[in-house]
Amino acid sequence: MRRMERLLRNSDLEWTIMRPSGLFNASVVSAYQLHEDQAPGIFTSRTDLAASMLEEATDTRFVRKAVAVTTADGVPTLFQVICREAFKAA
Repeated sequence: MRRMERLLRNSDLEWTIMRPSGLFNASVVSAYQLHEDQAPGIFTSRTDLAASMLEEATDTRFVRKAVAVTTADGVPTLFQVICREAFKAA
């Protein structure tokens, strides 16, 4: 991962690195948050990640930067995620 980021950073390309937190499923896009480099949240919904990637395709705020994407609303607890994953494997 570090090597890939280093290659990007040393290139002449216009890039944005999207860094989601722990992913979970949600049915709708929420008021997700974008933070340069690191974010306080520990979860990102897949719908929020997809929406933020589409937004960044036309936005220049974070060109040549890394962006952390986090979901603020409707976030599961860590216990809920662990239970969901445990029972999915059973």
